[in-house]
Amino acid sequence: MSGDLNPQTWLDEYGDYLYSYAFLKVKDRHVAEDLVQETLLAAITAKENFTNRSSVRTWLTSILKHKVVDHFRRQGRVVSLSELIDQDNEDNLDYLFKTNGSWIEKPEPFPDPESTFQQKQFWNIFQQCLTGLKPRQAEVFLAKEIHGMSSDEICKQFSITPSNVWVLMHRARLSLIKCLKALWIDNGK
Repeated sequence: MSGDLNPQTWLDEYGDYLYSYAFLKVKDRHVAEDLVQETLLAAITAKENFTNRSSVRTWLTSILKHKVVDHFRRQGRVVSLSELIDQDNEDNLDYLFKTNGSWIEKPEPFPDPESTFQQKQFWNIFQQCLTGLKPRQAEVFLAKEIHGMSSDEICKQFSITPSNVWVLMHRARLSLIKCLKALWIDNGK
């Protein structure tokens, strides 16, 4: 058995990549961890079927993709926050601005970032808001803000233009601010 086909090395060699991939798709760290574990267990069970037509990383990612699809099938009856929030105005942002371009209602500053980020409840609400984004918005936002990818890397990864990155980030931020304002700031946190 080659080093690549040694299951004892898979977590060290591919774990971070698989987790990042899963997290970009499901936006929940616990679910992402579970999906990676399920993937590795399935791969150990099926390692005799590995044909060397691809790299082990590609093979594991393929298994993970199926696990992600299964996860979303199981969650099929769950209503996402995006379905509850009016998304009709997303493409037309005129309702936020006066004709001279200034804000109709200027966004309020966020609470002190250090104390807010330390609160677990904030992250639970943030994660809830993140699930309300459209999938591509969430993927690009997570890639940029959580994984620290550059705009160039994002363009290559998602096959989009720099202006698409800017628009997706802008819309993601507006949606997150709206959701956080409704669920966190206005609730006196």
